Amino acid sequence: MNFIKILIAEDEVLIDDYIKEILENNGCKNVFMTHSVSETQEKMKTLQPDVVLMDINLEGHFEGIKLSNEKNEETSVIFITGQTDSKMVENALATTPESYLTKPIREVDLLTAIKIIIQKKQKQYVFVKDGYSDIKLKLADIVYIQSDRNYLDIITTNSKFTIRNTLLEFSKVLPSSFKQIHRSIFINSAFLEKISSDEVVVNSFKLPLSRNYRQNL
Repeated sequence: MNFIKILIAEDEVLIDDYIKEILENNGCKNVFMTHSVSETQEKMKTLQPDVVLMDINLEGHFEGIKLSNEKNEETSVIFITGQTDSKMVENALATTPESYLTKPIREVDLLTAIKIIIQKKQKQYVFVKDGYSDIKLKLADIVYIQSDRNYLDIITTNSKFTIRNTLLEFSKVLPSSFKQIHRSIFINSAFLEKISSDEVVVNSFKLPLSRNYRQNL
């Protein structure tokens, strides 16, 4: 949970602090707070949080529901409310939030909702070390991975990252769309353009194809 960026959009400071304390006590290191509509709009743009804990009645008038429609497509929303008005609930659910919590917030419900989102996101992303920083890579953007002893070159659609890891270990987080074509190479089959007897072309990169792995394609 220490990698995920969480934004708490709540205009009741005591509730804000309570939620933040729960999250930080359970390993969340990137927790941010906003208390108004304008502040939340700005933070959603600049931070691009993984999760927004959104008070439906932020500054009243169900502004949280409107704000949820402005989120980045990769951001997950968990609604928070102290009301049970059926029309309000219906409007909130129409925005397809990840979860819906009622006040007073129970720690177990909050953590369960966050963990479910993390599990879903782990199937879409992988975190890698880049110097002293942790970089979140979208698996769908990785073109291929090539090993060089204890190091891996990860080639994405617009970047290259070199990390210390083995291909065997890294391959454990890869979905089935990644295929091994050589003892030192995995490719993302979504970028596969051409197959010949001894090489493949992925996103314009020519890579060697070993006979032993040809059946993977």
